[in-house]
Amino acid sequence: MTEEEKVLRNTIEQKIALFTRYEPSIDNKHDRREVKSLSYIAVKGLLYFAAHDNNAINLIENAQEWSTGLDNVQVIKMYELIYYLHRKNVADNKALKALYKYQYFLTHNEKKTNPEWSMFISSMDNHYSSFFVKKD
Repeated sequence: MTEEEKVLRNTIEQKIALFTRYEPSIDNKHDRREVKSLSYIAVKGLLYFAAHDNNAINLIENAQEWSTGLDNVQVIKMYELIYYLHRKNVADNKALKALYKYQYFLTHNEKKTNPEWSMFISSMDNHYSSFFVKKD
């Protein structure tokens, strides 16, 4: 990074840190990777960030309202990516199912909160069906 990019990155880190448990002045571990990654992405002008973490998603989706400096970053939610690859049939379905389970259905709490694979696919089909309409 250039010196100008470093200054900008530090400024964005300060803005993002307000909405996390990371404190740049003491460089604690809580949310540090998330804050540093997102600020780097913003400074370098990268357009997309694939995320599973709800806090990272909120930081991007509420960028304007919270003034995080992430206004030009778009989030790709992992569950949407998993579903898209499944729906387009461009990846091994067993591997996608395993990835979904690892990301969203591993712990007892996740199993109470998130649907199992077939219900996930069914719900996503209902929600995104208009995106996959066959054109004649």
